[in-house]
Amino acid sequence: MNKILIVDDHRMTCLGIQIQVEKVIKAPRVHIADSFTEAIRQLEDNYMDLIILDLGIPGGLGTAMIEALRKQQPGARILVCTGRDELLFAPLYLAAGVNGFLHKASSDQQTQSAILTVMEDRQYVSGLVQQKMFKDILNGNPQKNPLESLSVREKQVLALLLAGKWTKEIADELNLKFSTVSTQKTRIFQKLAVENIVDLVRIVDRYQP
Repeated sequence: MNKILIVDDHRMTCLGIQIQVEKVIKAPRVHIADSFTEAIRQLEDNYMDLIILDLGIPGGLGTAMIEALRKQQPGARILVCTGRDELLFAPLYLAAGVNGFLHKASSDQQTQSAILTVMEDRQYVSGLVQQKMFKDILNGNPQKNPLESLSVREKQVLALLLAGKWTKEIADELNLKFSTVSTQKTRIFQKLAVENIVDLVRIVDRYQP
């Protein structure tokens, strides 16, 4: 019996994914976790054949989640299912070690295909992502540097965050409103697929020339 762990804090989303799982996997045993902490706890007690992971979950750690999941269960397949921009985030998470990347707006057919593909130990991304990755390879740029997606102001805020500055300190130094800096910090975290400063430092260390 295949054991599936769905990690998402929206109950209706979990039920929708479970329906798609049950259409392509015979008699699966489905477990649900509404936070990353709960997911890790369940993995301590149960071996999972497939983990379907949302990125914006409570306790999420960006790409560091993949390392933590692999440490807990190296053999489990991981399919990211998220509403975030797949062109930006899919290459990052594939590089981090996931088996597939699926956008939440995907059709039922695409969702079922993603589940089956990953369960067959093959890698899944949408046709759109495949085209982009192939184009990047042809252009000699197999994986775009996510730091390049930041605006000039976001790069200024990023530099001050890395220097250990608090949001209020950054606002004062750049002569900006607190709310403006807070919004830019949120955008930086989203663009770089991170949830905290520790993961932010890792991403910058990895991609900064």
